[in-house]
Amino acid sequence: MLRVERLRKSFGGVVATDQVSIDFPAESLTAVIGPNGAGKTTFFNLITGAIRPDEGEVWLDGENIVGCSESEIVKKGIGRAFQVAKLFAS
Repeated sequence: MLRVERLRKSFGGVVATDQVSIDFPAESLTAVIGPNGAGKTTFFNLITGAIRPDEGEVWLDGENIVGCSESEIVKKGIGRAFQVAKLFAS
């Protein structure tokens, strides 16, 4: 199970995520949706270790993974894939 508790990240005076808490049960499918600028990418960057939160914790199977490197987090089973906008040559 992935648990996010009170996750907060700001960039200067702009708060990107503010006290986000959510549980992702094992073997579940969950969507994170919202308008541009809502903090979705920041949220994923925090979970995957690309950036560190100002506050809060990210728990994976009972282990706090805040402070782990991206490669350590991938080995624990959390990764990300980026959208490919152009799949075929013109």
